[in-house]
Amino acid sequence: MKLEPEFVEMEEKRLVALSRDYTMDTRTAIPGLWNDFWAKEWQFEGTEEQAAYGVSYNMRANGHFSYAAARNIDPIPETLPDDACVVILSAGSYAVFRAQGPVSEIPQLFDTIFSQWLPNSGEQMREGAVFERYPYDDKASPESMVYEVWVPVVR
Repeated sequence: MKLEPEFVEMEEKRLVALSRDYTMDTRTAIPGLWNDFWAKEWQFEGTEEQAAYGVSYNMRANGHFSYAAARNIDPIPETLPDDACVVILSAGSYAVFRAQGPVSEIPQLFDTIFSQWLPNSGEQMREGAVFERYPYDDKASPESMVYEVWVPVVR
């Protein structure tokens, strides 16, 4: 798999999310978080970007990390539902990998980015969450969807 990212500067984003902890061994349970997120049908005032975000953050030395299914709502409501949280995507440079295919291929793309592309690219990761962005597509299905993986890099 040949990876050719686009490098993008992004301003800070604040997302409304449902978040849980995982490990590399339990990351196969992440689709269940998405099912729970969509079942919430949260309604917020304000502008909502027509994209969804999957955010990997709070990486810990023991292999645990937090993952959030999220939407970009502006402004963030002063009061959130009890099970919602705010996740922040840092401003800065990102290597953006665009792909289309089955959602089941996302873990393989992550593995390829971090085991092959990053070590051989000359790029260096910076502080910040790695995230997926799922642009709105009314034809998307689990078998074929457009998605992006954003990796924070030093530029």
